[in-house]
Amino acid sequence: MRLRVAWATDPGLEREENEDAVVVWRNKAGLDTLLVVCDGMGGHAAGQTASSIASKTITRVLAEDGDEGPDVDRLKRACKQANSAVFEAAEENTEWKGMGSTVVVVAIRGSELGLLNVGDSPAYLFRNGSAKLISQDHSWPAEQVRLGVIKPEEAEGHPLKHRLTRAVGVWESIQSFTDKMKIEEGDTVVLCSDGVETAGVSVDEMGSLLKDADLDKAIQRVIARCRELGAPDNVTVAVARVEVDVTKTATLPRLKR
Repeated sequence: MRLRVAWATDPGLEREENEDAVVVWRNKAGLDTLLVVCDGMGGHAAGQTASSIASKTITRVLAEDGDEGPDVDRLKRACKQANSAVFEAAEENTEWKGMGSTVVVVAIRGSELGLLNVGDSPAYLFRNGSAKLISQDHSWPAEQVRLGVIKPEEAEGHPLKHRLTRAVGVWESIQSFTDKMKIEEGDTVVLCSDGVETAGVSVDEMGSLLKDADLDKAIQRVIARCRELGAPDNVTVAVARVEVDVTKTATLPRLKR
């Protein structure tokens, strides 16, 4: 499968610092593509530090573990070390106390995709004109929906929507969400920080903006739209698109005479 990738990050219009971190690899560590998006929290240097440590630790572990492929246990081990690295850094520096980061990772080899996430930075799969959330939202309202305490419509616009129940580095251990799936020609996988939603860009609108054949321009259109709507938070988008092989032709059945 041929993959096209693109990514971009922007501080937005109201934040002095960009607390997001993004890493994209091609053909490295036994993977065709790796996408990592982290959204730090803790304010200014702390949030920026947390997302940086998390993203760098995950990529370092994957580069050094000697394994290949998008196995979710491999991603879990990398996330566990990232959690320890952020937690220990916060313990050693009082100015970073309580810092943490969301993490969403997609690893691809061939048609196999492995996903891991902690927090509320989403990953979407766009296929045949429809979008599907493939990550798990670890905000407080989303957890209450899964427990059956509140209804899905009550979670939308909830005052605690941005309070996380899971984040890398805040606690000594962390439980991540993982999944594996097959990708197909024409699929588009999108990872982003919650700055896209905070700006008011819906998933459907983001999908429309990403339809441009030039993926770099498509991502810039998403960021430009977020800024047009006020972009109160940092905005990060990373995309992998499975290109369609136009050389393939359908085999037609032979007609009987």
